[in-house]
Amino acid sequence: MTPHIICFDIDGTILDDQTGKVSERTKEAIKQARENGHYAFINTGRSFSEIDPALLTLGFDGVICGCGTYITYKDDILLAERIEGQRADWIINTLAECKIDAMLEGEKYFYISKMIRNPKLIAVKDYFGEEVNKNFRYWEEQEPIFQKMSILLNAESDLEKFREKCGKDYAFIRRSRNFHEVIPAGYSKATGIAYLMKYLGVAKEHTVAIGDSTNDLAMLEFSGISIAMGN
Repeated sequence: MTPHIICFDIDGTILDDQTGKVSERTKEAIKQARENGHYAFINTGRSFSEIDPALLTLGFDGVICGCGTYITYKDDILLAERIEGQRADWIINTLAECKIDAMLEGEKYFYISKMIRNPKLIAVKDYFGEEVNKNFRYWEEQEPIFQKMSILLNAESDLEKFREKCGKDYAFIRRSRNFHEVIPAGYSKATGIAYLMKYLGVAKEHTVAIGDSTNDLAMLEFSGISIAMGN
């Protein structure tokens, strides 16, 4: 059997939207695919720091995180885009200028501001930063190193100004009216698959993408076989 690269989104795909859990059928499918000689990868908009460690015990060959900005295979980091230093400072200052709340998502930690009052971001901090893996930090206390960001808008936010200042350096994925993912230009879930194709020597027709959301569109359009979830 020709080896395929099979890429699974997390939320709404591996994890059931209603229960937030991985079904036994899904666990068995991943196991069966790998036993049949295929490569199984998580391909998620989440950063590595936001992945529940329990998901990594399901037997995946590696992960594509942060919409293609961080890739691992086995125990090796193959690719890691890192926004840090002056580049990170510019992002933080521009977010403040445009009155936009954000979560900066990195491989080791995800970061928010001490000034954040957005209930959704606070809920994310409490869940991932305490219940899951304690990988949360305040960017005022620790200089952030991250791959991408999630931004949440309020009545005072100036998204157009932020987009204009970001110029061609960043791509925006609209997840809902007030929620966007912002990724360094040139990266997507599709570029992550393309990277693995070259690394593992797998042809495009032997790639499979499974997802359910707008940030999955790039990999669904790119892959040889695309499966959109029915939820």
